[in-house]
Amino acid sequence: VSMATLGNSSMLDTTSTSTATKETATGNSDTASTSYQPLPEMTPEIYELEATDSGSIGLVLRAIYESGDVTKFSRGLDHRIHQYDKNIQRVCSHHYQGFIDSMKQMMQLREKCAAIKDEAQKIDTTIQTESSKMAEKTAEIVRYRKQMRNAMVAIDHISICLPVFDNYSRLHELMEQSKYYQALKVLEELEHTHFKLIEQYRFTGDLSNSLNPVRKQIEDKAYSEFKDFLEIIKKVACRVGLHACKCTAEMHSFGISEADRVRKLQEEARKNAVNVKVAISADGALINQESAPNKPLKRISDLDDSEQISAQDMIDFTPIHRCSQIFNVLNKKETFEVYYRTQREQQCEMVCQAPSKMTTLKHYVDWLNEIVGFFVVEDHIHLTEPALVTSQHTENLWKNASTAVFDVLNSHFGVFSDVEMMIRMKKVVLLFSLTMKSYGYDITRLYQLLKQFTDQYTELLMREYEAQFVRDLESDNYTPISVDNEEEFRAIVRQFPFYKRSIEKEEFPRKFPFSRFVMAVYTQVKNYLVNCLKFMENLQMSHSDIEDSMRKFANLLLVRWSEHLKQYIHENRTLIQLVQMTVNMGYMEKSCESLGPFITRIVNGGEAPAHATGHLVALSDKVFRDARTEAEQQIEESLRKKVDLFLDISAYDWELPSSAGHASGYIMDLISFLQTTFISFTNLPNVLAKHVCIQICKYVADSLLAVLTSPDFRIVSRGALDQFSLDVMQCEMFTAQCPVPGLDNQTLPVTFATLRQLLDLVITDDWTTFYPEYRNEKKTYDRVKINDAIIILEKKVEWEKKASGFLSMKGSDRKKFLESTLRQLRILAAER
Repeated sequence: VSMATLGNSSMLDTTSTSTATKETATGNSDTASTSYQPLPEMTPEIYELEATDSGSIGLVLRAIYESGDVTKFSRGLDHRIHQYDKNIQRVCSHHYQGFIDSMKQMMQLREKCAAIKDEAQKIDTTIQTESSKMAEKTAEIVRYRKQMRNAMVAIDHISICLPVFDNYSRLHELMEQSKYYQALKVLEELEHTHFKLIEQYRFTGDLSNSLNPVRKQIEDKAYSEFKDFLEIIKKVACRVGLHACKCTAEMHSFGISEADRVRKLQEEARKNAVNVKVAISADGALINQESAPNKPLKRISDLDDSEQISAQDMIDFTPIHRCSQIFNVLNKKETFEVYYRTQREQQCEMVCQAPSKMTTLKHYVDWLNEIVGFFVVEDHIHLTEPALVTSQHTENLWKNASTAVFDVLNSHFGVFSDVEMMIRMKKVVLLFSLTMKSYGYDITRLYQLLKQFTDQYTELLMREYEAQFVRDLESDNYTPISVDNEEEFRAIVRQFPFYKRSIEKEEFPRKFPFSRFVMAVYTQVKNYLVNCLKFMENLQMSHSDIEDSMRKFANLLLVRWSEHLKQYIHENRTLIQLVQMTVNMGYMEKSCESLGPFITRIVNGGEAPAHATGHLVALSDKVFRDARTEAEQQIEESLRKKVDLFLDISAYDWELPSSAGHASGYIMDLISFLQTTFISFTNLPNVLAKHVCIQICKYVADSLLAVLTSPDFRIVSRGALDQFSLDVMQCEMFTAQCPVPGLDNQTLPVTFATLRQLLDLVITDDWTTFYPEYRNEKKTYDRVKINDAIIILEKKVEWEKKASGFLSMKGSDRKKFLESTLRQLRILAAER
């Protein structure tokens, strides 16, 4: 509408101007009337045309041509047209303001429509929110209805179970009141009536089983004597077990070294053999011919029995024999046997149930001695009453007891936080196992338990060595070891497996590449392996299995140490510390190779095995690789931070009119720092030293390029570029010297090749070479990035604009050249 209005206004203005010109020439008035009254210069023909319809146009035109007043008619027609134009213009001017007002009203109407739309959306949101709340309330009502239904079902089921509980409670009340008949009636009612209604529940079986002891109590009171016997057994079981364990310890020389055991046997043999002459009598007895020729010497077996105290000497077994005979006469022997076995099983459970207070080693010793005493008594009854105590019965008892012992020890072994206490606990369990084995019981699970304890013991031992490792790590001076004499040198070589060609020919003081920390760690890992072996002795493990276990434990410790190293590395260590730690980790990895022979040697008692066997577990010689990689990365990161500090003080004057003729001071300081740092890489692996050197030089080049292309400044002068080029040239000279041995002369300077090509291109304006070669495979400026060139060229243009104002000069060749160059660069950048 606006464009149409402007068009109409322009047409009206043009018509008005032409008409006004005509009126000025003819001397007519500017006013015009919209009436059809004849005016000056208005002919009757024009009036006739305006007053009549279009059907008389032909007659009027014929009359005009016949009268010959065509010129006058034309002049009058033009004048009339001019009057209509002015009227139209006046009408348009009159209604223009109304049009504007209408448009404003339409704009206001649009705002009101938007407000109405927002209100509608708010109403819709409110409806959606309320609907969601209503849906939640509906779901909640449904949930409550389900809960009510479930509660009603539960009430119905509980109503069925309540009579059972009432009768069960009444049964116990009657037993306490000694009303055994009524109690039996209630018991029958429970079993035959109520239990059938609730037999689908699990607790029904438990209730049914709990009624069996009640029926047995009702059956007879004759078991009191037998119960007293069981009480006596329980009281003396600990002493019986203690005596049995002492005998086993003496038999196996438990707690005595092999050398002491052999020496003791030799002394006893010499003592018994002095001045004794013996002979064999007809009945096979030994006779002392010298002291009593006609009197037979005591049998060795009789001598042993008289000197040893058996379970029969501590316990009177008369009640058990008497009860067995009584029930045999009453034809209830089987009932008594079942009752005996049930009671002994219960007593076994009580004995095997660990006391609530198990905090010291003595508590475990007493508990295990009581279990041993229980089975010693059972073994004696098995020998005297084989029908009462069968082999299957004792095996079942031992199966349950061994399971209970296994579970209790497995859950309580962790209360010992001291390694020595765990070793003593292992000896206690081992003595218990050997004692039970001497009575013919299977102790496989106990050996499995001790093997499981090995992992727990090793974990505790590992924590101690982890803490010591951290202390040594924090207290290390991170300087190579220096020795001043041959004695110190030999001490270190004996303690740590180190070999370096011709080191013995070097003059004192001699230096080792690693610090004292490596020596301490190697000593710790050997002590750790020796302590691990202490726990695995006498566990029925082959040497190969022991070696594999020790290799596994060694790997675990080394992995833990590696994790501590990685954590320690990330705690903002200095560059010197990081370098020395990297060197240390390299020698720690090498020392792992000697741990395998060390493990084999200590497992075989210092002797080499007759036949070398393979191992399922291999010692990890790359366990510190991740930590060393972290240290290497931290070395690079630390050097990058140092480079950033030097670059932060660069303070380039980008409007410098001319260069100083020499490199900047910060560049000289940076190069001096890098040269000193790379010299300190002497003990680092050559591959690592070369890698760090290349990466840092590349980082310096990238950082300088970032400084040059930084958006923080918009202009750069030719003098600033020359000064920057001198700094880069100084860096190139540094790289050409190959500060790290082993680097190729052409490798390190390549790190600054990109920056050098970019500077040469921009400083010399060698665009005539750049453009033709751009799409070729071989080109002079193959490392230059288009965007970097655009940024620097734009800054250079801004400088020339500020310095000479050449952009304000039309037709300048320099301006055209730079504009053309920038345009072509942007086109090339867009094509990429």
